[in-house]
Amino acid sequence: MNRVVLMLFATSLACTYARAQVLHTISTRWNDSFVEWELFSLPTQDAEETEEYKSGEIKQRWLQIREDWSEWEFETDSMRGTIRAKWKDNPSEWELRTYDGDIITLRPVFPRDFTQWRVTDNTIALEIKSKYTSQLDEWLVQDSGHGTFYMYTLRARDPRDWAIEDHLDEKVGYATKLALIFITVYCASPRM
Repeated sequence: MNRVVLMLFATSLACTYARAQVLHTISTRWNDSFVEWELFSLPTQDAEETEEYKSGEIKQRWLQIREDWSEWEFETDSMRGTIRAKWKDNPSEWELRTYDGDIITLRPVFPRDFTQWRVTDNTIALEIKSKYTSQLDEWLVQDSGHGTFYMYTLRARDPRDWAIEDHLDEKVGYATKLALIFITVYCASPRM
């Protein structure tokens, strides 16, 4: 019986640590460049701090080669990894890999339509899509089993700053949420 109580406590502690931050915004590091992004979070309600803080970054892997949009790396408070196009000259399939071994796959729902993507870790699949096909300011996941995930620009037609409303359940991993964020800012960046 003590083992069961100890396991429940450990599981509860792990869930609390994993949810110790609430994704809030993502912004370009520089006003004139879309190759480096800073991720900001809010502490949970029970945390002592209340201010938004920088919790990570997503940036091109080879910053000195500005035209290489096919390889990215990320680092957050809790994980690091890479995001790569499966084929260098074809942005229609991506893999996010954490250094802990998680693999998230990103593919368009329809060929050559970059306004709707399927993001999966091979256990949970979510679809994120742009509200409008001609304006990429709002992206939404609406999944009856896992909740909603909504991203929108803070200023209309300005893809440098995004708000994140994460209402997905705890079954959806942090790496999957990073993949949703990445594909949104990647598709909305003015280089396509």
